[in-house]
Amino acid sequence: MAKLGLIFDALAMAIIGLLTGAFVGGLVLGAGMPGGIAGGIMAAALLVLFTLTFHFLEWDVANRKVKYASIGILPGVLIGGTQLIGLGIPGAVIFGMVNAIIFAAILDPIIQNLVKKERYVLYPGHYLFVFLLGTISAFLTIQIVGITSRMVDFEMAVSALPLAMTNIIVFGTVLIVYFIGLAVKKRQLESWRMAFKARWLLLTLSAGLGIALVGVITSVHYGIVVSEALVAGAAFVLPYGIALLLPLSFGYLAAQNSNRPVMGSVFSLVGGLAVLAFGISVAPMLLLPGSGLMWAGLIFGLFMVMLSFVSLTKPEMNVFTGSSIIIFSILSFIGAAGGLIIGGLLGIAGGVLIAAWDGSVSKEDDHDEMEGGPKDISSASPNTVSG
Repeated sequence: MAKLGLIFDALAMAIIGLLTGAFVGGLVLGAGMPGGIAGGIMAAALLVLFTLTFHFLEWDVANRKVKYASIGILPGVLIGGTQLIGLGIPGAVIFGMVNAIIFAAILDPIIQNLVKKERYVLYPGHYLFVFLLGTISAFLTIQIVGITSRMVDFEMAVSALPLAMTNIIVFGTVLIVYFIGLAVKKRQLESWRMAFKARWLLLTLSAGLGIALVGVITSVHYGIVVSEALVAGAAFVLPYGIALLLPLSFGYLAAQNSNRPVMGSVFSLVGGLAVLAFGISVAPMLLLPGSGLMWAGLIFGLFMVMLSFVSLTKPEMNVFTGSSIIIFSILSFIGAAGGLIIGGLLGIAGGVLIAAWDGSVSKEDDHDEMEGGPKDISSASPNTVSG
């Protein structure tokens, strides 16, 4: 079994090295097809050599550092080399090297600490999955930022509402997100004070995010920051944040899944929001004669979102909520195109995960209750008078 794990580990590193080396050799260094082939083969061979050598020498920390550094290079190259930032090849090289150092020196200890606290799960294929999803997320986010920057005039959008109202909306949204996290934590603790102490990091991050957003909006409103600088900042912050948080969220959700069907609930929630968004997009046509099944997106999307939250608050109803989400997800293909297909598929996957969920905490609680009954009865004194 250990040999099989080592083989899969080496195969994952070979894939990471092949893709990273081919991209760097062929595009960043400008060597074309020959450079891409040579770079891919050399990087794959080097990573496999490091993985096998460190494994047999039992240098676990060094082995882990090399893996995290390797999965951070390509997302950094994509972000640093984008035309939106405008740094070109030097930016790609610098961002790739810096991101590799950040992954190895900062991200690795954070994940190891979360694993020790049972807040993160290192599932099979963790490194390859984080690499692939992080790279794809960075690439797609860069494209979305570029398309949005050409379609939207940010200065006009910021000036459309009064500055005070815009800042109030931003701070209100951030506070809502914080209080939702605080309320979720309160369900696990005895008092609001304990929940507040446990969520001090979330409060700090929320306050920092709110202040940063208000500062950017105010600067754009008064012309201190021009649209080009705003686009360049967004092309760095958004792809980097999404490429980092989205792949790592699966390990975090897997760790939380033992208490509640969190993984399935997130899948079905995203799918329900996609179906609901499609229903909202056709809302102006709902009042026209013959609109028919166009209402389906709003109705089925709302039910999918509602049942996703029910599965979190009432995990013991997982079979009912999961089966219902599957049914509504299938029905969403009739009048809402399944939320452009992806929403319906995510809903079905989430419903299956919820229905199949078998929480260990619920089992232990039920087992304790079954064992506690006879013990309580036998512990009663024979001289006790009940009535």
